[in-house]
Amino acid sequence: MEISKQAKLGQLLAEQSNAPRAGTIALRYGLEDKPSPIAAILFGAQHVLIMFSAMVASPLVIGQLLDLPADLRAALITGVMLGCGIGTLISSLGVGWVGARLPLLLGAYTIYIGPVVQIAKTESLGAVTGALLIGGITLLVISPIVGKARALFPPIVVGSLLIITGLTLIKIAMNVAFAANTPYFGQPITVAFLLASIILITIIAALGNRVVRSFSILIALVGVYIAGFFSGLDNFANVGAAPWFRVPSLLPYGISWPGIGGLTSIIIYQVVAAIYTMSITIALCVMIQVEPTERRIRGAIAGDGLGSTIAVIFGGVPLISYDQNVGAISLTGVASRYVVAISGVILVCMAFLPKVGAAVGMIQPFMLGGTLVFMFGMIVVVGIKIVSQSLEEQRDMLILAASVGLSTVVNLAPAQVFEVFPAAIRILTADGIIVGTLVAVLLNMMLPSEKRVQTDVEG
Repeated sequence: MEISKQAKLGQLLAEQSNAPRAGTIALRYGLEDKPSPIAAILFGAQHVLIMFSAMVASPLVIGQLLDLPADLRAALITGVMLGCGIGTLISSLGVGWVGARLPLLLGAYTIYIGPVVQIAKTESLGAVTGALLIGGITLLVISPIVGKARALFPPIVVGSLLIITGLTLIKIAMNVAFAANTPYFGQPITVAFLLASIILITIIAALGNRVVRSFSILIALVGVYIAGFFSGLDNFANVGAAPWFRVPSLLPYGISWPGIGGLTSIIIYQVVAAIYTMSITIALCVMIQVEPTERRIRGAIAGDGLGSTIAVIFGGVPLISYDQNVGAISLTGVASRYVVAISGVILVCMAFLPKVGAAVGMIQPFMLGGTLVFMFGMIVVVGIKIVSQSLEEQRDMLILAASVGLSTVVNLAPAQVFEVFPAAIRILTADGIIVGTLVAVLLNMMLPSEKRVQTDVEG
């Protein structure tokens, strides 16, 4: 009888555990593995190529909207690259309690474009710097608090969030792939690059050995660059105009105290970014079969805060742990944090060598659309795999259906729909990932568990 009680207790603990389930993806290099130097550099470069266009998009758009002079536009990009590089090093290797010690790569977050432009136009660029610095410090301060929310994310919620994240990002990747708001929109060449990239990655991943599969994205991206060269789509003018060496400027716009309205907006956005980073950190841990501890979540959010602060000090914008690189890990099976640390070193070097950055970003963004669609699709697949192992009760199906359904509605709804909400909460209602996260977490808290009720009755 005693053995039976112990067995039941062990089963109950296993059912209630939030530990990641093994076998989510096939890993070639685990978290603590160290590939050979040449392989590690190539893997690191693969991550940089994946995220570079998205990373520089925010500073480029902000520079255009504010009509900044060339030197300040360059400072924006340099600050972002330097913050991304140092922040990635801290996030992957860790410095004290800051950094998740996970293969998380930092990049610029586009949601900050609106508030940055608004503060700059109504106040000054110095006020932008002040607000963003306070925002970065806010992330550092709230990281322990958010880290304690780990219990709100059991496997069914994590799987749902991966599906939501992947579907939301596929919509963004689709706009990139079809060159929305550019002269290439509607051109057959965008469809050609989209299909060719997906077909090439699929063939490499399906037919190649494990070594070739690990480099599938890099091989596809090299193919894209070569195709762009022969198609005349490479922008060599930017490469020629960029200097070989540039020392990042400290506080290039000055600094002043921001108004309460702009500062409040930035802090709200930082809280949203913290929740987003927590979600992607837990999902990554589940994917690579590592326990998503409170310390890792706290470290990831604090790493975002420190990286954002460094970026802002040198003229950049806030950063966040990038989900598209998580998609790359799910495809290549390379989850070594030391590989991502090398990506950080590459980004730091690029901050001092603008010509290298211009060479990396010389192709048209739509040429990378197929690669992004494939990687975000992989995030969905991993989410489906986690969910398939977690659909044990009616409540689990309700959580999945409601969160994915409502987030999809938000993603597909016209922007005018959300104008009925006050500006202060509009960001919480107009972002599919945020809506899906809130719905999944709240339903998980509110819906009773049949197993829990049965356990209470038996006890």
